[in-house]
Amino acid sequence: MKKVLLTGGTGLIGKEAISFLINRGFEVYSISRYKSKIITGITTIQADIFNNTEIEKIISEIKPQYLLHYAWLSTGLFNDNSNFDFLIASINLLKSFVKNGGKRVIMSGSYAEYGYHSDILVETMQAEPINIYSQCKNLTYQIAELYCKNNNISFGWMRIFSAFGKELDSRRLTGYVLQKLNANEKVVIKNGQLIRDYIYSKDIAAGSVAFLESDVEGIVNFCSGSGMKIKDFVMAIASFLKKEQLIEFENNDTDNLQQQKVIGNNTRLIREVKFSPQYSLQEAIKDMLL
Repeated sequence: MKKVLLTGGTGLIGKEAISFLINRGFEVYSISRYKSKIITGITTIQADIFNNTEIEKIISEIKPQYLLHYAWLSTGLFNDNSNFDFLIASINLLKSFVKNGGKRVIMSGSYAEYGYHSDILVETMQAEPINIYSQCKNLTYQIAELYCKNNNISFGWMRIFSAFGKELDSRRLTGYVLQKLNANEKVVIKNGQLIRDYIYSKDIAAGSVAFLESDVEGIVNFCSGSGMKIKDFVMAIASFLKKEQLIEFENNDTDNLQQQKVIGNNTRLIREVKFSPQYSLQEAIKDMLL
């Protein structure tokens, strides 16, 4: 059976990837920093990816052929020193994986690596990261790709756009909106005119497993390929819950300091990975909330 080591298996996307991995015949070993509930069909391991000795021991015992690496705490920490720790941990994880016979690795990056571009974002664009988080992500990509080439390892890098899904973290937009609406409290949105490319967490998870199983290498955008104003995204959630009256939009001068439009090109995802996002926004919201 195909063995895969999964990191970030309790996160927004990682938790959704588990069922797709099982359905594709993978023997799943999920590493999480925190104690997680028992999930039928996989082996869960409580371990700290910052503890390289512990991680190397685990990998030497499992000897996985595949690595699907999501783990990285980003929310609200875009200029935090912890990003350097995740960079180092990611490369050490990769080295241990390769040392123990690994063959194929997929890691997760971010559209923030592109920096400020007014055009549709394509994988061939030069990266111009704008904060510590995106710089560390891009450095991880560069080092990991070079290391994999030098060791004849198949390597893919996901550039994930505006992910949303079942989450309660109020530091993220969806979590904040749901927390307030569920408490029947006012939701204040300050950047409603900005345009973002939203993609549902289950689509990212399913696409990442398809990417893992493919022989496609390099950067692949994980996005819907279309843009939506933040205010329209928020109102779609509120409308489903019939709580539109709780949404309040404010004019915000900082809008001018942020990228007005972020839309990705998903041609590689569709044509090469052969995966197309399955959920419309309305379908995703329904699945997320029911």
